[in-house]
Amino acid sequence: MSSKNKLADTPDFFVFHIKGNKSKPIFSTEQEQMLTKSNLYSLCLIRRGETSFMINNERIQVGQHQLLLTSPATKVNSSSVVKSWDCEVYLIFFSMDFTFKLDFRKEFFDITKRSLGLNNNHILLLSSQESAHLANLFKQFIYYDKQEPSYIFKNQIIKSLTEILCCEIARLANQHTNNTSVISSRKQDILADFYLLLKRSFRQEHTVKFYATQLGISAKHLSVITKELTGKSAIELIQNVLVEEAKSLLHQGFSIGEIAKKLHFSDQSFFGKFFKRNVGISPKEFRQHL
Repeated sequence: MSSKNKLADTPDFFVFHIKGNKSKPIFSTEQEQMLTKSNLYSLCLIRRGETSFMINNERIQVGQHQLLLTSPATKVNSSSVVKSWDCEVYLIFFSMDFTFKLDFRKEFFDITKRSLGLNNNHILLLSSQESAHLANLFKQFIYYDKQEPSYIFKNQIIKSLTEILCCEIARLANQHTNNTSVISSRKQDILADFYLLLKRSFRQEHTVKFYATQLGISAKHLSVITKELTGKSAIELIQNVLVEEAKSLLHQGFSIGEIAKKLHFSDQSFFGKFFKRNVGISPKEFRQHL
């Protein structure tokens, strides 16, 4: 049995709960296309049984109480999944854009870039207690996503649960790699520093040149790194964050002129053109669909 939930109307975060039945495909054709086309990070928790995937043309086996983490640079063949009859798996897929909606301190990235390596795949062997704790968090995602839009604080609860899950996984990864020599690469450091700088400055600064200068590298070099590690260029990441913030402000009831000013666009018309180019509809049309 498999269930898919799109959390808080967010197309860049998906959670699946998969149980046995060896004959039934894991994903529908539509889901496979979505996962293949998207540049996504993934977390795969094996609660029972075992399963395997083709990752970068190599079959990777994961078993009970193991947690598999992959990055957008990883080529996962979703149709290659093989599972045992008794398997139970929780899967989360999320984009780099989604992480910008979360609130993390610098210490979080210092740990993740050291212990996880933002461009690597990792399999962590958890204790049964750790595995059960993470499974409970996954179950809460599914529970709250099933609630009606009128459910008070639904979106905030889901956002908070995501932050808790990410922190728990970073903590576990740091704990499980504490006794090994793990050194983050220069590219991983640059990506983490770019992420933090973008979180602080995206409302005022919209150019790749600004961020590259702050990081002490060329704009081209920054884009090469972000493309390699996230699947998106630096300008795409900047624009995506601006679009998500604009959508949030529209949800909150700010006028289009106020949003253009808050996001430091030269005028309302320029903001409207930017929004339509990236979303496909104007800010006014987007608000009418809320």
